[in-house]
Amino acid sequence: MAEPPLAAPSTAGALLPDFAWPPGVRAAVTTRGMPGVSPSPFDACNLGARCGDAPANVAANRAALREFLALPSEPVWLRQVHGTAVEVLDLPGNPARDAHDDPMADAAYSDRPGLVCAVQTADCLPLLIASDDGGEVAAVHAGWRGLAAGVIEATLARFRAPPQRLRVWLGPAIAATSYEVGDEVRAAFLERDPGATEAFTATRPGHWLCDLYTLARRRLQSAGVGRVGGGGLDTFTDARFYSHRRERPTGRFASLIWIEPVAPPAGRHDGSSSPAGLTQEYSPATTRPASRSRLVFPTLLGDAFARLPPTVRALHLARGLSRYHGRVTIRRGGSALARLCALVTGMPPAMSDAPLGVDIRATGRSEEWTRHFDGHRMRSRLWRRNRRLCERLGLVTFRFALRVDRGALRWQVDSVRALGIPLPARWFRGVRAREWESEGRYHFEVAAALPLAGELVHYAGWLAVDPHRNTTPRADEDGEEEIDGPDDDGDDSGSAHHHDGDGFDADD
Repeated sequence: MAEPPLAAPSTAGALLPDFAWPPGVRAAVTTRGMPGVSPSPFDACNLGARCGDAPANVAANRAALREFLALPSEPVWLRQVHGTAVEVLDLPGNPARDAHDDPMADAAYSDRPGLVCAVQTADCLPLLIASDDGGEVAAVHAGWRGLAAGVIEATLARFRAPPQRLRVWLGPAIAATSYEVGDEVRAAFLERDPGATEAFTATRPGHWLCDLYTLARRRLQSAGVGRVGGGGLDTFTDARFYSHRRERPTGRFASLIWIEPVAPPAGRHDGSSSPAGLTQEYSPATTRPASRSRLVFPTLLGDAFARLPPTVRALHLARGLSRYHGRVTIRRGGSALARLCALVTGMPPAMSDAPLGVDIRATGRSEEWTRHFDGHRMRSRLWRRNRRLCERLGLVTFRFALRVDRGALRWQVDSVRALGIPLPARWFRGVRAREWESEGRYHFEVAAALPLAGELVHYAGWLAVDPHRNTTPRADEDGEEEIDGPDDDGDDSGSAHHHDGDGFDADD
């Protein structure tokens, strides 16, 4: 069978998946048109350290990749072996590490902003995965052996989010029209999934065209993943990509995904959608600087802010005056001391499933919150100081330590002053707040109790927050400084057919 014609080489650079990634998640696929120093046959941007290219060339290409994509850190490169192991990232990659010391795995998972998951391929199928809340991502290397063994299922099991809350993009791989395999490959899939026959087309006795995209979609559908994009590319016929079946030796391209830090490096590529509907190509000329947000909550939380669900992020990224509406239920303490404390802090009366309106006026300086509890108004002012969130409520000023835990923003009292007089912090261990997302709504809960007074107040409810509004941090237009002092947080013929098995090497 004649070898298919090759597509014209690309000189534009990386491909950005045109896919509905959650806010804060970034993804890219490298091509041979990116900057690199490798000579033929690896020209030019080979990223594989185990395919015959000189180690110095690979190191230079990886450094060029970091600069070209303005990556937040060195990717964690894997030693891929067509297995099912998943490397959970806790530190950035080390560009000085010997390739023999790379983690032996075929997928990388991260829930930490700034850590880059990467897999290398040259015909095998790369998959990029993100949770709906943008707090978890993974990259998967799936040749036929890995697909049959369950590398997709093993990676999905690493996510806290259920499969129904995951989004998967299928990257460039060899297409069915270019990929002939033997009986043993087909049998490996039919043993577990008889319906996988749809992914195989007979060619000659004992040989079949194999559709990796269909096999992956079947596995994802069976696991419960509903949102799957990508597919449709062919590394064998598209010269932008390395192809192990088209030519040997050859290099490896990379598919990468990461959670963007709150303050991304200048020069990050814009990930807007392409009208072509598949991918968009970028060159260095398309980069634009990204400025740091000085809004109260993103600044205090730093990289952890990206782990918050979309509605919570959107509420704390809105600038100027924003108005929200929802419902609230309030419970009040009955002791005399509880009633006195509620009076001093301006707490609302008890009510059940009552209408709630919240006005938030936010600048880089502070936030003014006005809550309308079914006609009762409660106002407070929030600002940041010394890595703590300060809130003045009536005659009392609270300082809170913030943390992100399991997708929720938690407030815990650090210190309290009344009329400027410090009060014992141990009295206020029962004062706390929580913000999270449920069924697409922003939810909140505030509880306050004192050792002698018992429960002061407990209120919980929800607000309607558009998660797509103001989800990108911006620098303060007015350049104002803090009003309460500086923030000091500061058969190897090379043709497409007549191959038995997969014909793939490790790391392809």
